[in-house]
Amino acid sequence: MNRGLITALVAAVVILAAGVAGLAAYVIFLMPQGGVTSARADGTAVIAGDPVLEAAYYELEEFVTNLADKDRLRYIKFSVALGLRTAESEQIAEGAAPQVRDVVLSQVRELTSSDLSGADGKERLAQTIKTGLDAVLPGHVTRVYVTDMVIQ
Repeated sequence: MNRGLITALVAAVVILAAGVAGLAAYVIFLMPQGGVTSARADGTAVIAGDPVLEAAYYELEEFVTNLADKDRLRYIKFSVALGLRTAESEQIAEGAAPQVRDVVLSQVRELTSSDLSGADGKERLAQTIKTGLDAVLPGHVTRVYVTDMVIQ
């Protein structure tokens, strides 16, 4: 075989190996471990939050409310569950249920159907709700899970 071809092949293998090693080092040492916004396989939105596992969950009753669309009347029907930091957080959330529902409805009524459309719609809804709940339940809600959402 041609000596130049062998040298090129060896160089290509070395460069490929260096790339794989660099990717492995990034994944192992530098890639963020928590607080990543994503969506679950079942379509449930997972919102960035503390990398702490939830100690409790609090599922809210289903919501139906109008959206802020100007061109026509639109409604959203959705369900959410809250990932809570501690078991005591669940009791606090239950005790503040009217305030929690009010905050959720107030936050969602400000959104339009275009805000909630597309692949990021559930994530945007969950993030909006979490932002509002941080004022009512500071430090208690780690994540908001949108378990159902229909816009009409």
